[in-house]
Amino acid sequence: MSPRRSLSSRYLACLQCRRVFALTELERERKEKRRDVIVCPYCGSTSFTKIFSDIVLIVNPEKSKVAKYLKIIHPGVFAYTLE
Repeated sequence: MSPRRSLSSRYLACLQCRRVFALTELERERKEKRRDVIVCPYCGSTSFTKIFSDIVLIVNPEKSKVAKYLKIIHPGVFAYTLE
């Protein structure tokens, strides 16, 4: 098993806003809010993928060319490529 595959199995990327979350964090929130499905805490989407490549940390989206390219307006950790 490659390190990339191992990491992606523990993280999910939201298909709508591209944010990357630890699966344990999303599961904990789902249980606390007594939901049947995992929901993105930022955009409310229920669509996630384990298949993504490269992640980017956006600290200052106003000055970041990558943030502009990905249409990201808030700081955070994001998947660069979703599959």
